[in-house]
Amino acid sequence: MFHFPAIAPARLDPFAPMLRSDAELASLRDEFQTRVNASPRAAHARALHPDLPGVKGKVSLMRVSKGSDGEHRWETKVVSVSELATSDALLWATHISMQRFYGARGSTSLVQLQDLIADVDCHDKAEFRGLSPEEMAGILIERLRAANKPLPSYIIFSGRGLHLVWLHQPLQAAPGITGRHRAVQRWMHGPAEGKASKTVRTKGGTRLQDPEVIAHEETMATVWRGTGLDRGAVDTARVLRLAGSYNGKSGQVARLVWPSSWTDVERHDFEDLASAFLPFTRDQMDALRAERHAEYEIREARRQARRAEAEAAGIPVVDDQAPVRRISGGYWPSVVQALDAVRIMWGGVPPEGRRDLWAFLSACALAQAEGGTAASWAERLAGPAGLPEAELRTSLGALERMRRRHEAGETRDHDGVERPVMYCYGKGRMLTLLGLSDVSDDVLRAAGAGALLPGGVVRSERQRSADRRAEAGATPLTVTVSARLADGREALALQAAGKTMREIVAAFAGRRGETSLRRAMTEAGAEVPTETVIEAAVETACETSEDRSVTAPHGSTASIVAVPGVLPPSGETPAADTPGDAIPVPPIAISVLSPTLDPQGSPRMASDAGMNAGSGSRIGGAVATFPGLRSVPSASSLRPPLPAFIVRLLAAETSAPARVSA
Repeated sequence: MFHFPAIAPARLDPFAPMLRSDAELASLRDEFQTRVNASPRAAHARALHPDLPGVKGKVSLMRVSKGSDGEHRWETKVVSVSELATSDALLWATHISMQRFYGARGSTSLVQLQDLIADVDCHDKAEFRGLSPEEMAGILIERLRAANKPLPSYIIFSGRGLHLVWLHQPLQAAPGITGRHRAVQRWMHGPAEGKASKTVRTKGGTRLQDPEVIAHEETMATVWRGTGLDRGAVDTARVLRLAGSYNGKSGQVARLVWPSSWTDVERHDFEDLASAFLPFTRDQMDALRAERHAEYEIREARRQARRAEAEAAGIPVVDDQAPVRRISGGYWPSVVQALDAVRIMWGGVPPEGRRDLWAFLSACALAQAEGGTAASWAERLAGPAGLPEAELRTSLGALERMRRRHEAGETRDHDGVERPVMYCYGKGRMLTLLGLSDVSDDVLRAAGAGALLPGGVVRSERQRSADRRAEAGATPLTVTVSARLADGREALALQAAGKTMREIVAAFAGRRGETSLRRAMTEAGAEVPTETVIEAAVETACETSEDRSVTAPHGSTASIVAVPGVLPPSGETPAADTPGDAIPVPPIAISVLSPTLDPQGSPRMASDAGMNAGSGSRIGGAVATFPGLRSVPSASSLRPPLPAFIVRLLAAETSAPARVSA
């Protein structure tokens, strides 16, 4: 017999190089068990969603998977509460829904509410950097104790940050309960910017915030300061990481850090949580409502008393208009106008096949802009849409029910984002539904439907201000300016007639004050940029200053420059319509000029230093014209009435020596 030494059998198959060693297989097995970690997953699921009498709904289990196109997408598996702890989906999932639903998670399918959550990313914050999850949880617990707030039922280390969860008894998702639950969740997170606000905006304006609210916000801001709290994690469809799941971002496994065991997890009473995390308890809120209602009754009684006094005195009383409910600023009102412009572009009535759709989109925009009911929308839109009012009212009933759900605080889940339940069609979607996607932008803008285009209608601040003034019933600016200019011209005519400013103000008593009247005169004087020159003969005896300029009559807005001529015989009244070309051309002339204003708005006198080559000539030491004279219109084109003494000068004879007549 031959003896062969003991040697390991050789693998002769071609896949031998691809096989892993036993040590590697054992390591992979341990890593898989660590990642799956079935026991913590089941314990977390039982604590969060216990299978007890009265528990309803289903739970959503989720994880992120990479598709064939390389994109990462969320996958969901829905499991009933009774099957949750033993379901294979529990070993597959990494996240679990915090509330229970009829089917897939969503605010519209919500069945029961059972917890409040706080998601803090404190792992990279200065105060928590380098600490273990247990130490980070200890800091938060001490802050809550110092603020005298309830401690969470449990705290989970998500692999990076911490998830704090306050469990309470299951609550049926009725509209009033859902709204109160959402309020407790938001107030628990404290002020949005981490700083208490001293004022609050209400329907009637801005008022000081209540001291109790300020104190509560400051307390909660202190609790969450520097923790990286995600204040957006308040929606009812929120999912959080499942204990025992592997966090691929940090390479760590999510685990319970407080309390020490899942059997020590306790549930709170929801009303106790609401009393702790809301600024007012139910009793305090009832007392505050009663106090504010009493104040309102007092104000209303005073208003009614003033109204009765006004009616007794014969003063007309205008009823206060009911406040218009606006959900969003000016976007939806502009959509309403744009849809009406589309109807007009169609010829006044939408074409067959688009009437119901046009009426529905218009009703959606009206609901967003003003609120209302199906009856009010049908009454307003039935005629323009060419539809029977009863039929349209029936078809808009679903929209009215949706609006009521929206006002009750109900929301819906859209790709993990909480959105309102109201129908909110985009501009492009509305154009597509109405068959206008092929119509050019220029045509739509010309029709007044530019608000449906991607860029919308960009209005200047002047246009927005004019619209606000028009809505408030204010007088248009053009009318105000025209009236002021008319008063200014009338005042200038009185001033040219020799009236003093006091007499002019007295003439405008009850119409315009002195300050406004001076402004009107200034604007009216600067209205005509050209200078008007009227030639006439006057006497040569004139008063000149050292700079050889002629002094204007006191209070006049016209400058008169004299040259040799004679006055008419005493007692003669010349005709007012004497044409300018009937006056013989004298060697010198009178210039009646529009007032020249300095930067302060007062008339300035002509001077020798301001003249140029085109200003005219000097005769007898008098200035013939003002600087910058551009044209001399004929007297036939000067139709505004002139003062009496100017009329006398125009009709004067030119043969005698001229003298200035004051």
